[in-house]
Amino acid sequence: MSQPQVTPTTMVEDIVRTYPRDLKRPKLRVAIVTENFLPKVDGVTRTLARLLEHLNNEGHEAMVLGPETGMRQYAGHPVVGTFGVPLIIYPGLKLNFMRPRFVRRLQQFKPDVIHFVDPIWLGAQMLPAVQKWLPEVPCVSSYHTNLPTYATLFGMPWLEKTMWNLTRNLHDRCEIIFCPSESTRRMLREKGFSNVEIWSRGVDTELFNPQARDENLRESWGCTPKPANLRLPLSPSVAAADAAAKFGSDHAALSHLAGKLGVAIVHPNGKRGSAGSEDESFIRTPPTAATSPEVSFSPPPAYDSLSGLPDLPSSAFLLPPPALPAAIANSIPANLRVEPESVDSKTVVLYVGRISWEKNLRLLIEAFKLLPTSVRSKAKLVFVGDGPARGDLTRLCNKLELDASFMGHQKGSRLAAMYASASIFAFPSFTETFGQVVLEALASGLPVVGLHAEGTSDLVSHGRTGLLLDVNAVAKGSTVGAADSRPATPGARGLNRNDRSASAIAINEFANAASNAAFSLRPPTSPTKSTTSSTNPDTVGLASRIPATLDFKASMTPNTPWFHQCAKSYSMLLERLILDRQTRALMGQRAVLHASRKTWWDAMDAPVRGYEHVITQSGLQNLSDDELEAWRNRQRKNAPLTGPRIKLVVALYVMLFAWLLWLRFFSK
Repeated sequence: MSQPQVTPTTMVEDIVRTYPRDLKRPKLRVAIVTENFLPKVDGVTRTLARLLEHLNNEGHEAMVLGPETGMRQYAGHPVVGTFGVPLIIYPGLKLNFMRPRFVRRLQQFKPDVIHFVDPIWLGAQMLPAVQKWLPEVPCVSSYHTNLPTYATLFGMPWLEKTMWNLTRNLHDRCEIIFCPSESTRRMLREKGFSNVEIWSRGVDTELFNPQARDENLRESWGCTPKPANLRLPLSPSVAAADAAAKFGSDHAALSHLAGKLGVAIVHPNGKRGSAGSEDESFIRTPPTAATSPEVSFSPPPAYDSLSGLPDLPSSAFLLPPPALPAAIANSIPANLRVEPESVDSKTVVLYVGRISWEKNLRLLIEAFKLLPTSVRSKAKLVFVGDGPARGDLTRLCNKLELDASFMGHQKGSRLAAMYASASIFAFPSFTETFGQVVLEALASGLPVVGLHAEGTSDLVSHGRTGLLLDVNAVAKGSTVGAADSRPATPGARGLNRNDRSASAIAINEFANAASNAAFSLRPPTSPTKSTTSSTNPDTVGLASRIPATLDFKASMTPNTPWFHQCAKSYSMLLERLILDRQTRALMGQRAVLHASRKTWWDAMDAPVRGYEHVITQSGLQNLSDDELEAWRNRQRKNAPLTGPRIKLVVALYVMLFAWLLWLRFFSK
């Protein structure tokens, strides 16, 4: 029986739409070359883990070539590691070196396709080797991280153009370039990249959903009164335990209750009770005191309070009008209504992600601080994640007396409970290519308050599932008031200190954009052309152009008028949702519906379609199992890149790199 053939096409997305899931497909052998891998957890490694699991479930073979992590396999696929040198400006990443064993293992594996993940250093070494030793094997690449933009954020803007040229040169050697979002594809095409296709992401709606809400967790945050079922005795034994606790027998009461429930008690000193194994579903809130000092190579937190800067011009940044007039709110179908939280509970503003300054956490801190006291007293700031700036951020929140909790790195059901137990998801980052945490927040029923930036604008529908801040519209108005007495900061587009009329127009544009939340939430009375685009549930982002990196950098530099105005504008969007529980609930309902359309199977099968496409284009034929084994035996006998000469070359290469590193950083 002949195997099904994949119809050649110039658009991988067409294959994804037309390829039936139940069609028998040929088994593929995929080699993945990556600069980063587990157990380091970030968006790239989580996506790779999902891809490897998908390949295993679909019966494909894969092999991972990347940094040495101690892992020898993942999801049934072998992992081959190599040594690396920690990156000076970012110790969490390494500069990994190609080893001759990589080429030998590739030839023995005989891949049908080679996938380069974010090629920049290891990929730059492997691509020439692959083209020499496996010239017939097609290559694809995937773009995950805006590395060139980080050069500007880390104070090296002169390096950004060079990094773009290097990145484009490496990716263009591959037949297909995958990127996670339409805004990222648009940016890459503007930078001269070709053959860019979408490899989106998915979300596990069985894990991330509003039903994962945990009132015990909210009570531990101090955001809701203790539930009645926890205040009232459930049985005489529980009442007795409570009475014993009142007389100082805390340990005995808790142990008694643990015996009834069959769980363990985790004491503050780290010892466990005797009532069985530890319950992993119990979420402990770590102390919010400052952590021990640690070396941080994220952008320096040169941060002072901006409360001394003059306020914005009056009536320039008014909150948008009520999104749901009473008549419309009463007409909402019952199946779309989500009951708001009780009036005596706090609104939890949640951030999930790496705790580092390049995630633009300064904006969130200052915006939360600028909330009116009456509003801030009704809100709680929760950070989930870890990173080099966690210690500094904890101390900053304590210094500013902000009600904030730091939960550290979380995963699985614990992470899902934290999403579902929050009220608003605040995500001020502007360096994302997709924003997986944004999609998880939407699936958990959280409206998102973010920036009009790559990644976030591809997921959030402004006024329907969240609110987006266009920093360009705010930055253009930074010359009014306080900016008149300060020198202009280069880099932001369209900032003219003498053009007051243009500034006023820009301020009005931002006010109108914020007010679109009300317009977007109102269901149209008739499908007229003027309202179709704004009420389309699939419309995401804003109509305006996404700001450039220099615009973000100029607008997000602390202690400047532009940053002050952006912080106050972002604070207003937070205030809008903190005060309006009904709008927040409706946005959360729509967020769940939007996220439910993005499945992991469809997302992870997109690169597989791309693999099949380039393999078909190359004309390679799949070998039978016997032919493949015979091929691998021949390669083991004639392994390339072996012998003392190769070992000497590798040693000299490493010594040369170490010498250059010493000259650059330690010779002064």
